[in-house]
Amino acid sequence: MNNHLKIFVLIAIVALISSGCFLKSAHPLITSQNVKMMEGIEGVYESKDTRWTFASDKTPEVIAQIIKSYPSDDVSFDPGETDSLGFPGYLILREKPDEPNFNPEIYIGMTGEIDGTYYLNLKLFEVDLEVNSTFANSHRLNVNTFSKVQLQNDRLVIEPFASSWIRDLISNNQVRIKHERMYSEFDDSSEILITASSDELHKFVSKYGNEENAYEDPIILEKMSPINE
Repeated sequence: MNNHLKIFVLIAIVALISSGCFLKSAHPLITSQNVKMMEGIEGVYESKDTRWTFASDKTPEVIAQIIKSYPSDDVSFDPGETDSLGFPGYLILREKPDEPNFNPEIYIGMTGEIDGTYYLNLKLFEVDLEVNSTFANSHRLNVNTFSKVQLQNDRLVIEPFASSWIRDLISNNQVRIKHERMYSEFDDSSEILITASSDELHKFVSKYGNEENAYEDPIILEKMSPINE
């Protein structure tokens, strides 16, 4: 492990111990080299209590709307101004409209196809962004998570890889993948941070992506009207 990655792992230990149930990786599964945009995913989706907005360079006006939701006085846009991401991916806004104290969460999303299945790589837009949800805590300190993703007409189904699944495989010596194990004496819990390269992750997902037990319960979102309508 190189020195830069060692420093990253040491800093991440405290944040990851109690940061949620999703598999976490130091490196992305989807990079600019293997990205493949998902046709029609742009738009606003809702579940019972959560709203997700996906924007890309196809919808620059929506990117501007998302940035306006950024909880920082340092970021501002003039009326009517649009913006561009400058890379083949998505800016994703996650909100809870019925919770007035919920801080909007902004993520960078990249989609790619492995063996005919689309996967979504997520990381926080800014690592210092104040977070107040289990989902956002899973992405602190520039950690990546990745999920199987399907667009079924007006329904978006996101199935995150589970931390408990990879932890059990590693504990039982059923899989070999580069990782660091963090242990908390406070609540007798442990967490796995995957440190494999993006190429190694691609091979891993190609091998295990069809395992039903590999995923958390799906996040099911229904598509609503575009944000700018």
